[in-house]
Parts: sequence; structure tokens; C-alpha cells
Amino acid sequence: MTDVFREVRERVSVQDAARHYGLTFDRRGWALCPFHQDKHPSMSFRNGRYRCWACNASGDSIDFTARLLGLAPMAAVERLNADFMLGLPLHRKPTPAETEAARRRKQVAEAHKRFEEWRKSLCVKACEAYRVAHIALQGIAAPDDLDRLSERETLAIQRQAYHEYLADVLTIGEPEEQMEIFRERQVIQSRICRILSDTPMKSKTA
Repeated sequence: MTDVFREVRERVSVQDAARHYGLTFDRRGWALCPFHQDKHPSMSFRNGRYRCWACNASGDSIDFTARLLGLAPMAAVERLNADFMLGLPLHRKPTPAETEAARRRKQVAEAHKRFEEWRKSLCVKACEAYRVAHIALQGIAAPDDLDRLSERETLAIQRQAYHEYLADVLTIGEPEEQMEIFRERQVIQSRICRILSDTPMKSKTA
């Protein structure tokens, strides 16, 4: 049997529901909370959920729709199913084709989740490697200071521009650019790990 609640959550993001029912977003992606007299955007959206940092309202797309429109959870599912033309079999047994389509959507959603976890993790590591180079460069006041750099500091400096590029692409790049990095992920991650290893840095005062 199709889990219609899960299907709706996966296929209708809370941002899409909020936008459809009249909310607008600022540059940060925040919105005025419709559940209290909000004068400054205090509702944020992350990982498929919303949260108001003023009145503490929170939940997913179904919770948002139910609370906004004064509906029971199942009625909110029905409303989202109709408004977003999802075609979910709410009051009948799904056909084999619908069951297979649901299975495929679940696989795609799981793959997307794993990709997002990888993307965010590598972005953090690229930023950390960039900072290693930044800190090392701040300690260079004379040519002799270059000889005191550790291997990982030297590598970080050599690849600093590339790590900045990685962070930019993984944050705001096109999907094709991100997939190119994903295809080379083993080499990229190995190189970054050399920089972020626990090998002690050489002292700059030695």
C-alpha cells in the first residue's frame, strides 16, 4: 500500500506549499510567519521542514498546510494531492504501475539525499582546506618562512584557488558542474584528506 503521507512529503516541499499558499521569501529564503503577527521574516526552511523562530511553529509540508488552512492531516494530504496534481490513490488500492512509480521515486529521493549529504560534507572540507592555506599564508613574512611550512600547508597553498572553486560550485554551481566533481570525488577527497590529516604542522618559530 502506498504511504500517501510519505509520498506527499517527498513530492511537495514545504517551501513549495508555502509559496503556493501565498508566502513570499527574502534573499535568505525566510518568510513572514503566517501563524502570528510577524513583522520581520522569522520562518526558515531546511531539510524539508519549516520553523518559526518567534512562535516555534514547525513541521513538514503536510503540517504547514493543515495548520494554515485549518485542516486535519488527512484533509491536508487530500488538498496537496489536488492542488499539486499528484494523482495519488488516496481512497483506492494503487495499481501495479503506481506502486512501481512510487518505488522508483523513493529510490531517486534516497539517491538525492545521499548526494546532498556528500555535497555538503565535501563543501565543508574544501572550506577547511582553504583555511589551512589562509592561516599558513598569514604566517609568511619573509622568504625563509616558506621553508618552515609543513607538507600539508604547502599542499593547501598550492590548491587554495581550487578549493575555493570547489566550495563555490558545491554551493551555487550548476548540477552539471557538481556532477563533474562527483565523478572525480575519490581523487578530490583523497587530496583534501592529506591536507586535513592530523599530521602536526611544522612550527613557524623553530
